[in-house]
Amino acid sequence: MSAIAFVLVWNWENRRRDYELSRRTEAIANTLQQELNSDLEAIRTIGDFFTASTDIDESSFQRLVQRPLSQHLSIEALMWVPRISDRQRYDYEANFREQGNPDFAIKEKNAQGQMVLSSEQLEYFPISYIQPISKNHPILGFNLASQEIYRQGLAAAAQKQELIITELVPWEQSVIAKVLPEEARAANDLRAFAIQPIYHNQAQSQDSANVSEPSKSDLQGYIVAILRVQNLFDEKLRGSVVKNMNLYLCDVSENNTQNDAKTADDSGILLAFYESDKSNSKLVVPGVSCPFTENNQKRYEFLESEEYQGVRHTIQIANQSWNLYLMLTEEYRETEIKHWRSFATLMIGLLWTLIPVTYMVTSMSRTAQIEKLAQERTQQAEQLKQALQQLEIEQKNSELLLLNVLPEPIAKRLKEKPGIIADSFDSVTILFADIVGFTKVAERISAPKLVELLNEIFSAFDELAIHHGLEKIKTIGDAYMVVGGLPVERPDHAVAIAEMALDMQEAIARIDIKHREAFCMRIGIHTGPVVAGVIGTNKFIYDLWGDAVNLASRMESHGIPGCIQVSEATYNLLQDKYIFEKRGSIPVKGRGDMTTYLLLTNKKHIVPSVDKSRPSSNPS
Repeated sequence: MSAIAFVLVWNWENRRRDYELSRRTEAIANTLQQELNSDLEAIRTIGDFFTASTDIDESSFQRLVQRPLSQHLSIEALMWVPRISDRQRYDYEANFREQGNPDFAIKEKNAQGQMVLSSEQLEYFPISYIQPISKNHPILGFNLASQEIYRQGLAAAAQKQELIITELVPWEQSVIAKVLPEEARAANDLRAFAIQPIYHNQAQSQDSANVSEPSKSDLQGYIVAILRVQNLFDEKLRGSVVKNMNLYLCDVSENNTQNDAKTADDSGILLAFYESDKSNSKLVVPGVSCPFTENNQKRYEFLESEEYQGVRHTIQIANQSWNLYLMLTEEYRETEIKHWRSFATLMIGLLWTLIPVTYMVTSMSRTAQIEKLAQERTQQAEQLKQALQQLEIEQKNSELLLLNVLPEPIAKRLKEKPGIIADSFDSVTILFADIVGFTKVAERISAPKLVELLNEIFSAFDELAIHHGLEKIKTIGDAYMVVGGLPVERPDHAVAIAEMALDMQEAIARIDIKHREAFCMRIGIHTGPVVAGVIGTNKFIYDLWGDAVNLASRMESHGIPGCIQVSEATYNLLQDKYIFEKRGSIPVKGRGDMTTYLLLTNKKHIVPSVDKSRPSSNPS
């Protein structure tokens, strides 16, 4: 019985060791995967910004990538690589020279490894912007498609139409000078590329069925990030988290061309590593074959051979499949792998003569532990249930609060995919309203009364906006801004805004009577294209940008108290349904003289007069 107990405890200790190693490896793998996914998401966000923007200069690119470069460890450089046809080449190079790059040209490497002007091609993919610029300035204009190893990565990203990660390829000195792959590996000059294709027709739509599949002609260029995964290992694996253990991250993807020469016992290409026993470590650098064998049948398993002991865990990053190996060192085996429990069981079994008593005591103790554990699990389950119920309540409150701040379609998109939201609208109608004389009222009443009065006015306006299906943007002091035609487009946005303006005059008149005040509204309306969206990382607000916003504000500020002043663009949309008074040409700040109109009323509210002195020409 003692021998059987010894064997059972021995096996249990082995399983326990395997479980702890597997769990530790999985925790490290999850941490690395989260960091890398965060890095790739930052690259996708930059790609979305390029898709939504029509023109990004070098300074805008620098500001855009400054934060990802400082916060994401594995990203060493970010660059914009546009698609330039041979017909566009001359104008493209001339434009860059005029912007302060007198030596800019599309270049390639010749057989001697020197940078020369690129030969004529059907299209080019030059490095136009790159950050950090200090050490990368010599490669501006380098045509990535001029070298097969980079051209394959660009083609793969365009084919998949999504972000991909390439295998390790030579970089830096290898681009500037003629360096063989073996020399680049020895110099630790291998990097992986993260390539995000940018297309012209990738604008987001609320109905995914309306999004057309981009074609090759829609390709605008690429956002390319230079990745060095070793940076994550150097920063994240410090301290005692992997004490007396070695970590290796290997690329085992089937599409890795460096794996073509693998044997059945090879584990792929080494991407990054951490070795705690540096005094005995071999010469290991990224790009070489992983220094051990494996069995690829399981997601993670305990590995054991004459030379290595450890655990393997598979992680999936974009299009790549990587294996993380946690290998035990001699120091770990000496300090951690000791079967003291099994030997103690053997000694106790040999010394113990009352096996039945021992069995009974052990059974009773185990039963008590199980009962105690069951009670604890029941309590934990009840606490978890209460916590989940409270979380559900808080989530509903959070969603209601978010819907009170942002339009429902925008809030839904922000929850599904946090980040920058920017949509273009060809035609919306914007209304600015200001309470004339409110400053004098504020001087003679108390602050609480002032806020209460302003809340009553703006609450009435909010109800009108909901009634007419319009979107309130914001209030600024005693000014009110509302827009029609977004975030959901509607053809009658100008009519809805006109009705809103007329109703606002009636609402302020009722409040005047109630409070015995003499409030007067100055309202300005303009119709035109805008960009609407949400930017920033906290205190979100749905806002508008564009010349149409400024012109609507000018219509209000240059208006007449008690009147609704509209631009000629809005007048053209409403002249058939509303009665206007032409104000004439007025000087508008920043725009010169403009013809404006005063909205009086809806034509359907005018009862036609009948001249009884004249006989009717139509007897019916």
